Amino acid sequence: MPDSEFISKILDAATAKGGVKCEVFAASGTSIEAEAKDGEVENLERAQSAGFSIRILKDGRQGLAYSTDFGKWPEVLDNALEAAKWTQRDENIVFSPHQNYTDVDIYDKNIVSVKEDSVIAMAMDIEKTALNESPKIKRVRNASASVSVSEIQIANTEGLSGSYSSTHCSFSVMAMAEENGDTQSGWHYETGRYLPDTNTAANVGKTAAIRALELLHAKAFKSLKTSIVLDNSVAVDFLSLIASSLSSENVQKGKSMLCGKLSQAIFSKHVNIIDDATMPKNSASRPFDSEGVPSQRTVLINEGTLSGYLYNLYTARKDNVKSTGNAARGGIKGFPLVGSSNLYIEPAGDTHKNLDEMFKGMGTGLYITDAMGVHMANRITGDFSVGVSGIWIENGVRAYPVKEAVMSGNLLEFFKNIEAFTSEIKFYGRYGSPSLLIKDVDISG
Repeated sequence: MPDSEFISKILDAATAKGGVKCEVFAASGTSIEAEAKDGEVENLERAQSAGFSIRILKDGRQGLAYSTDFGKWPEVLDNALEAAKWTQRDENIVFSPHQNYTDVDIYDKNIVSVKEDSVIAMAMDIEKTALNESPKIKRVRNASASVSVSEIQIANTEGLSGSYSSTHCSFSVMAMAEENGDTQSGWHYETGRYLPDTNTAANVGKTAAIRALELLHAKAFKSLKTSIVLDNSVAVDFLSLIASSLSSENVQKGKSMLCGKLSQAIFSKHVNIIDDATMPKNSASRPFDSEGVPSQRTVLINEGTLSGYLYNLYTARKDNVKSTGNAARGGIKGFPLVGSSNLYIEPAGDTHKNLDEMFKGMGTGLYITDAMGVHMANRITGDFSVGVSGIWIENGVRAYPVKEAVMSGNLLEFFKNIEAFTSEIKFYGRYGSPSLLIKDVDISG
């Protein structure tokens, strides 16, 4: 990564051009990923990357250029200046002034010292644990483990300067169960900033195997309107759809189902939705966003009422509000857009300690453990139709597995009908949720 002298050299050179504001954004990282198959290493990859971008503002016009060669900064600066000549003037584009940051716990020194053989061992352990769960688990696919370390730096001519280092790990697997000609699959993954203990990695394989086994000999479903329990691993998929509508960028472009609904009761009164990049050890936590704005906790849905959107500096200026610290970039190549950090559903109403208690509360309905095609839902109207599988619940207990069912509806109505939650909020990447009890859902065979 570049040192402060390197960044200062660029900022000074940009200032000398006259009438130019400049921002330097640098990122570097190393990663190790291993995949196991049949007790052997199928794939092992170690990667390193480093680069920087220069973003400039001149006469209200924005330009950006980037490189992985730090010695070419004069050329990159000239390219950014040239790019700005061809962009539209926009007075809403601004750079962040000097900021003070609070440390966030996102760096695990144990990950930094992890070697290839340890990552391989974790991938193999995931595969072995899945296979050992039952003789009915015949195959395991994509048993993988990865660790990474990254560093971010940002500085600009407005006096801003910040940097942080972070670590990350992930584990995933798909298990295939077979019995009497029937085949079912189960998938599971875990991510985090800190390296878990050995049992946690192995439990990824165990969970995937159990999910496959419990779907063996699933029955076709008859069409009806019923209550459902949405497993938290599926709930986060639907939350990701809501996330796009909470982006002020999409709202301003008319590409959100939440346009014009600020301060309105849109979801169940039992629902809070929060974005919080300050949560220790979570995958999307960081001390500041991609524009250097300090991270914060933002309540977006408060007891079912829409209380705000996610903003970066540009969209906040357009709406005459403050940025929520939600600028996001896809690496050094892109301009800052709007993105969520740790976005999660928080119960504002009744909770159950675990799934079995929730099943008893529901009585009869469908426990959905997998949904296919959630990403195909209409993010503007909220309409969706997805394939689902799971377990039919009868008199509060698991009765039999269900497959080839279709769940349809509208996201706004769907979230309005949430009645209860389990107590545990489980994160999958940047999205988190408890399991949800939802009434009056249309399921067809």
